Amino acid sequence: MKQAYRLEVVRTKIAEPTAAMNSPGVVGRRYAYLQKFDRERVIRLDLDNKNRVIGEETVAIGIGEAAIMSPREVFRGALLSGATRVIVLHNHPSGDPTPSSEDQEIVRTLRAAGRLLAIPVLDFVIIGEDGRYWSASNTDEEFENHVVAGAAREWEE
Repeated sequence: MKQAYRLEVVRTKIAEPTAAMNSPGVVGRRYAYLQKFDRERVIRLDLDNKNRVIGEETVAIGIGEAAIMSPREVFRGALLSGATRVIVLHNHPSGDPTPSSEDQEIVRTLRAAGRLLAIPVLDFVIIGEDGRYWSASNTDEEFENHVVAGAAREWEE
């Protein structure tokens, strides 16, 4: 017996798009609540062309020091929601938002996948504790290990 699959997108508007996510500081403040979790949570924010959140999905829930994510899982919902760009964020239960070598590699991988799909990864944010966070958009490609607290750098469109 052959198996057949049918994909149906059901769009339910539960609210108007939120205010624009125009800086890592806005993301860091809005998602600071992630510091309370004892396991890593990876969240993808789907944005419209004005950087307003039109969708949000928890892509993975991991263990204390790691979460498995792949570009396929990260971008699946973004494609279905019609996102024109995304932000990916996750927490570090240790409280230290400094990126690991795995974080640095996934940023490169997700950005490359986003370019192929024409859905750019606007930022990759790591939430720590006490309002601290790290943002890939605040670093160069060498991923300097510094932590930003409350920065107000705006993203270019």
